[in-house]
Formats: sequence, C-alpha cells, structure tokens
Amino acid sequence: MPNFTNVPPNSGQGPSLRLRRTPAPGKLTAIVTCERLVGCPTHFWHMRTVPCEPPNCEACSNGLPWRWHGYLSAVDMKTNEHFIFEMTAQAAETFTTYAERHGTLLGCLFESHRLGDHANGRVLVRCKPMDLTNITLPKSPNLIACLCHIWNVEQPTVSIEGLLKKADRIRIDQSKANSNGSKAKTSTKKGS
Repeated sequence: MPNFTNVPPNSGQGPSLRLRRTPAPGKLTAIVTCERLVGCPTHFWHMRTVPCEPPNCEACSNGLPWRWHGYLSAVDMKTNEHFIFEMTAQAAETFTTYAERHGTLLGCLFESHRLGDHANGRVLVRCKPMDLTNITLPKSPNLIACLCHIWNVEQPTVSIEGLLKKADRIRIDQSKANSNGSKAKTSTKKGS
C-alpha cells in the first residue's frame, strides 16, 4: 500500500540553494533571510567562480588575481524561491551599511540591477526594511555549507567574528579540527 503525504520528504543530499547574481537586463527584488553576509576571495577559474584556497591555490600559482565575493540568502519576491545571492565587494557595501544601521540583514528588502543593463555592468543595490508582519521567511541556511556544496570543496571550520567592514584581514583556518577536537579560530587584524 503506498504511503501518501502532502509534503515531499526532506532531501538527504545536503544544502541545495541555487546561486544567483544580479540579472542583465532586469532587476532582482528579494528579502534577506540571514542575519549577515559571508564572503571570501574567489577566482574565475576554468569557466566558473571558485574559492581561493591558499597556500596551494592553483589559480594563484597560475598568476590569476582574486576578487572578493559576498553571499547572503534571500527569498525572491516574484517566485518565492529561496536562493543565495552573490555580489562583489562594491555591491556588498550597501548591505554592510544597512547591517550597521539595523543590527542585522534579516528582513532587509533589496533591489539590485546593473548599470546600463549590461552583463558586466556595475551592480547597484537599494535596501530598506520590510514589514514582516504577515510574512514568514524560510529558515536561514548555513551559507558556508551551501557554498562548499556548490563549489564541491571540503567545508572548513570557520568562526567569523565582528563586522567584515571593520577588519583589514580575516584569516580562516581551513583545517577540520585540531587533534584534540577543538575547532579552529579565525583571527581578525584591525586597521590602525
């Protein structure tokens, strides 16, 4: 006898949110579902964006410069799709300013579009608080786990402290754990 249900089972394949960028032409309007963004240096290597993985980064050893990309989770206002939004450091400034003013990105309504509607045009972002009175947002995903799944890389042990804007560098120890089982630490060096 079949076992019928009204909802599909939970996927056992791990995080599976789609990665999206600002379209050209057009715009993207969404509500942020995470408290803060995360980011890392990346390379466009072998026709895709991949994380920079020092000290043995193949793209770096081939002379390819890195660019920082930031990521946050959001829900598309038109399609209700929960996704990961990718942005450059320049576009991320709008989100870091918003987070400083409001203490979180959760519930931030944003609209992004490209200047001149060109595929490589500068991304412009506008943010404002969303009235969440009658809206239930999806649970915030583990962004780092989702990105590692997309990039097909091992998930590092990461601890991010403070606001990225206030730090010159954030060093992430990519080891799984120390031999005694304690987690690796992230160190932040603040500017003088």
